[in-house]
Amino acid sequence: MLIFVCYALFLSIPKLLLSLLQLGFLKKESAKEPYILEKAKFIQAAHYASLRERLSIISTLLDLVLVGFWLLFGFSALERTLDFAPLMESVVFVLCFLVVQFVVQLPLEAYQTLVLDKAFGFAKGGVKLFVVDTLKSFVLLLVVGGILIFVLSWIILNVQNWELYAFILGAVLIVSLNVLYPTIIAPLFNKFSPLEDAELKQRINALLMRVGFKSEGVFVMDASKRDGRLNAYFAGLGRAKRVILFDTLLDKISHESLLAVLGHELGHFKHYDIYKMMALILGFFAALVFFVANMPEMLFASANLEMSPQASIIFLLIISAPFGFYFMLVVNFLSCKNEFNADKFGASLTTKEALANALLVLVKENNSFPLAHPLYMCFYYSHPPLMARLIALDCGYLGKNATQGF
Repeated sequence: MLIFVCYALFLSIPKLLLSLLQLGFLKKESAKEPYILEKAKFIQAAHYASLRERLSIISTLLDLVLVGFWLLFGFSALERTLDFAPLMESVVFVLCFLVVQFVVQLPLEAYQTLVLDKAFGFAKGGVKLFVVDTLKSFVLLLVVGGILIFVLSWIILNVQNWELYAFILGAVLIVSLNVLYPTIIAPLFNKFSPLEDAELKQRINALLMRVGFKSEGVFVMDASKRDGRLNAYFAGLGRAKRVILFDTLLDKISHESLLAVLGHELGHFKHYDIYKMMALILGFFAALVFFVANMPEMLFASANLEMSPQASIIFLLIISAPFGFYFMLVVNFLSCKNEFNADKFGASLTTKEALANALLVLVKENNSFPLAHPLYMCFYYSHPPLMARLIALDCGYLGKNATQGF
């Protein structure tokens, strides 16, 4: 009961309060004179954000019910049901927990993708694509998740001071995912083709050479089969780095603005932002593992669990949510600073106007409401709001577009 009360007080209730603050903010702001977006788009963006927030409230309540079920009844019932050798029992126990979490949240994800996003013109794929993506994710959960749980359980069972080796395992995993994502994981869900526009490819490569960025190439992702949103990013580490352009982006933005967006991403590379964030996340993971490894037995008992590998892993998963919620205050603060610096760098490689125009197009096409409640932004926004970024660029776009749309 103690763990459940703490979970509700420090995670579920604060998230619900933030959602209510955001809903009130959106209602108030959407009634004002529009800025950045034309009036119809302004109201539509606020409506979309409000509907997503209501869905988030349902998700938060569902998560609280699930955690309560597991802590008060589920874990003890599962322990009584399973009768395997300790190592295999740990793997099956944790996988059962993850599978139930996955399945229970699935209807909300289906509604988000197949109903809400489709109604606002974002989701392009149908039920078949959603089912295929879900099955792929589920297989990855069972296979990759099962292997990781097996290794971590073995470490806990057989190694003293297991938290040190668990941290090393986590560090290897995080680095490996960054290396393998663009060439192995991402292609499971999307098709990546070399950029065919020779002139644009040449300009991109020239931009990369200016900052010493070596990559495997420039690829176009078939994002349009799922979504109408625009984006571009760099993926991977070391020699596995790739430049990824959404096919939706190529149709909506000028070459100059596209180069400005890539220049912004190159700013992250030049400032080592990816490595700084990885170090920060690893520090957070180390603190979590140390906390769980040194938890008193009474906390396990309060969740109707005996001290075991599966209990340690379960607690690691459960407490990562409330701890991570407040950790995001630090991450988002640093991330927003990084975004301003990357904007400045991207503008220096092209022009302020090109980057500002790109940001305006991204907000319009992605149906993003330009602002959010300040406290809500602290917890959920890894990027500064558009208005703040345009002010920082200081290129005259506010006076030109703030009240007229574009």
